[in-house]
Amino acid sequence: MADDDVRAYGSVAPLKVGLLNDYPTKGDTDNDTVAALKLVIADALASGLIDRPVELVQRNVVGLPNGTYKAVEHAFDELIEEGCLAIFGPWVSDNVVPLRPHVDATAQAPIITLSGSEGALGEWCFALNNGSMAEEPVMLAAVMIGDGRSRIAIAYESSLIGKEYLSFAEKAYSTAGLTVVSTVAIPQVEADKAQAVELLRAAEPDALVHVGFGHGLWGFSDALLAAGWDPPRYTTTAFEMAHISAEWMRHLSGWIGLDSYDERNAVGQEFLDRFESEYGRRPGHSMPGLARDAATVIVRALSMARPLTGEGVKNGIEQVKLIPSASGAPGTFLRFGRCIRQGWLGSDYLIARRIAPDGSAHVFHAAPSENIARAVSAGSR
Repeated sequence: MADDDVRAYGSVAPLKVGLLNDYPTKGDTDNDTVAALKLVIADALASGLIDRPVELVQRNVVGLPNGTYKAVEHAFDELIEEGCLAIFGPWVSDNVVPLRPHVDATAQAPIITLSGSEGALGEWCFALNNGSMAEEPVMLAAVMIGDGRSRIAIAYESSLIGKEYLSFAEKAYSTAGLTVVSTVAIPQVEADKAQAVELLRAAEPDALVHVGFGHGLWGFSDALLAAGWDPPRYTTTAFEMAHISAEWMRHLSGWIGLDSYDERNAVGQEFLDRFESEYGRRPGHSMPGLARDAATVIVRALSMARPLTGEGVKNGIEQVKLIPSASGAPGTFLRFGRCIRQGWLGSDYLIARRIAPDGSAHVFHAAPSENIARAVSAGSR
């Protein structure tokens, strides 16, 4: 569906919604995201949920970790100047956390981010967080308990994200009765991981955990292979990077990680049925569902906004309650409210998936809820 199809609705001025992608991949993942957003918008218009056309205004910039924060702030200001009533993005915590005070101070349009840092949350900043630094370690601890792990070595990226993950991971694993036997800092970009692997191995763990944005995983599997070490290995929602390309899949071969895509979710599969009917392809990764959920929140907020201003849309987001989500395990819902800025309701908004050793596919591994009770109480016994 072309942009002209979205705008073509008599002489009524379109409502503008921004898309601020601070980690453009220039591939199928980005195309799937845009396609999912447009599909939800078109269906909302066709069903009468909204009675005015919506124009999707896009900005793709390279923010941190590879680019600059300033590029992200500039893109946000451009979308505000364009008259956007809501913005999906940015997504990376290193950009969203410093942007949050600027969004709140500007006070013209709410953003919905995928950031997992609670430092990204504010009066105008909502999250359908693609994971959470505070929650993922608890989820991963539950998965590892189910897998029978007990001695954990952690490789953490030297970044805002990596250090925040590490802080929460050490607390969560201790509470769960897991022993952290080693923590080793690694660069947040591609680099030689041989020395880090040797330091981690020397601690004799029965599980290796990576925490960070994900770029630190490049070269990790190669270093493990070169060292002849094949430990059970786990990562955060950095796992979702595998969907970007075959090269990412190769670097994540053999890893277990957290993902918001769950093929058991009937809402998500029904949306993919609709997606496939419209576009002739059926992506099996997290972004179409996440984009569907974000767009669902936005169109419902637009429908409830009185008046049709950024503040009206912000108030409309707060009225979104108990909407079944396409992301996460069956039974995951969307809900916001006054002082509620994280939108997932359900302990399995993330589940664990595993990538085959040859990097050919990813499959369901476990649901954290199966051992959440043990993970949050084991250490206090």
